[in-house]
Amino acid sequence: MQEKSIKIASLLKSVAHPIRIKVIRLIFENESLSVSQIHTLLNIDQPVVSLHLGILKKHGVINSKKEGKNSYYYIVNRSIIQIIEIISNDYHVN
Repeated sequence: MQEKSIKIASLLKSVAHPIRIKVIRLIFENESLSVSQIHTLLNIDQPVVSLHLGILKKHGVINSKKEGKNSYYYIVNRSIIQIIEIISNDYHVN
């Protein structure tokens, strides 16, 4: 029970940042995106995007697939989307 609680807390901490929430939602809405696409759509410096993608990937929220020179990121933990949507609805946040 304790180990499960620690894993859940770690997962929630990994998404508890405004940029990471934006990135998760953006990837979900587009199915998969490259770092440069996320950088352009969110107007965030590319190294910052890469940092946040790395954190999300490390915690199993997203994964990537290589296509040519680009890596495309996609959601693997769909429950995170549900959690974000529930919180958004409860707090009337878009």
